[in-house]
Amino acid sequence: MTGEPESTTMDEARESAAPLLPLYLANAVCSMGMMGFVAVAGPLAEAIGLEAWQIGISATAGGLGWVLAARFWGHTADRIGRKPVLVVGLIGFSLAYIALCLGAQAGIGWGLAPLAALAALVATRFCTGLAYSAVPAAGNAMIADRYAPDARAGAMGRLGAAQAAGLLFGPAFVAVAAGPSPTTPLFILAILPLPVLAFVTVRLPRSPSRGGKVTQPLALSDPRLLRPVLAAFAVMIAVGTAQIVIGFIALDRLGLPGPAAVRFAGIALSAVGVALILAQMVVARLGWPPHTLMRAGGAIAAVGFVVAAFAPDGLTLAATYALAGFGAGWTFPAISAAAANAVNADEQGRAAGSVSSAFGLGAICGPVLGGVLYDVAAALPLLAGALAMLAVTFLARVQRPMPGS
Repeated sequence: MTGEPESTTMDEARESAAPLLPLYLANAVCSMGMMGFVAVAGPLAEAIGLEAWQIGISATAGGLGWVLAARFWGHTADRIGRKPVLVVGLIGFSLAYIALCLGAQAGIGWGLAPLAALAALVATRFCTGLAYSAVPAAGNAMIADRYAPDARAGAMGRLGAAQAAGLLFGPAFVAVAAGPSPTTPLFILAILPLPVLAFVTVRLPRSPSRGGKVTQPLALSDPRLLRPVLAAFAVMIAVGTAQIVIGFIALDRLGLPGPAAVRFAGIALSAVGVALILAQMVVARLGWPPHTLMRAGGAIAAVGFVVAAFAPDGLTLAATYALAGFGAGWTFPAISAAAANAVNADEQGRAAGSVSSAFGLGAICGPVLGGVLYDVAAALPLLAGALAMLAVTFLARVQRPMPGS
C-alpha cells in the first residue's frame, strides 16, 4: 500500500477502524436482510400457497446472484474505487428487496397466482444477491487498502463480526417485527439500508480509484489465490452442511416434536451466531498472522463438528455447534487477509471478489451436500464438515505479503 507503514500498532488500528463504522453498518444491515428472508420463508410460503422446496429455490437464487456478481464487483472496485461500488450495492439491494416485498405481497393479497409469485420471488431474490455481493467485496478491498498486511486479519475480523451480527439479528428482528403479514418485517429490512446509505455517503472516506487502468480479472485458478479460494469454499461447505441438518438431528436423534425441534434449531444456530461474533472480536485483538488463525480455527471447528456428530443430548449438541462456529469465525477474516496479502495493491478488489464468490458457492453447495449425506447416515454431514475444516488447516501456509500489497 503506497505510503502505508510496514506495521500497524493497536492504537493505530483503532484510529483506522473509526472512519470505517459506516462500512461495518452497511455489512450488518445487508446481512440482516439476507438472513431475514430465510427466517420468514416458511410463513411466506404458507401464505402464498407454495411448497417448501419452491420457496427454497427463491432462497438459493440469492446465493447464486452473490456468486455470479462478486468477482465483477471486485473488478469494478479496483477500476472506479471502493466507495462507489458500496453505494451502488446498497441502493441496488434496497430496491431489489422492495421489489421482492411487492412480489410477495402480490401473491398474498393482490391476487397474483402462486407460481407467478414464485417467479417474482426468485427473480427479485436473485437481484438482491447480485447487489449484496458488492458490499463484502468492496468492504474487504477497502480494509486491505487501509491496513498493513500484518494488521489485516484483525481488521477483517471486525468486518466479519458486523456481518455475523447481521446474520444473528436478522431472524431475531423478524421475530420481533412480525405483523399480520409475513412481508411486514421484510418491508422494514428493505428500507433499513437507506439511512445507512446516507451515513456511508457522508462519513465513509473515499478510496482512490485506479484511473480505469484495471482491465484483466483475476482467474479463480490464479496460483496466488488458489489456497484462499479453496479454503473459503471449504469453510462454507462445513457451515452449510451443519446448518441444514440441525433440525433433522433435533427430530431424529433428540426425539423432539416438530415445534420443539424448530425452537432447538433456532437456539443452536443463535449460539453459533454469538460464537462467530465473539471469535472475530477475539481475532481483532490477537494480531496473529492469517496462516496461524486458519490452522487454529480449522482445528477448533473440526473438533466441534466431530463431537457434534455423536452428541447424545441437546446441550452437548448446541455447545459443540457453538465451538465449531467459534473456530470457523477465526478462519473467515484469516482467509480474506491471506488473499489480500497474496496480490498487489491494484488487485485487492478482484482478490476480495474472488474469495467472496468462493464463500457464496460454498454457501450454495453446503446445504445440498448436507441433505444428501444425511440420507446416507445422520453423522456423515458433520463428519464431512470436520474434514472440510481440516482441509482449511492444510491450505494455510506462511506467506510473505506481496510488495506494495
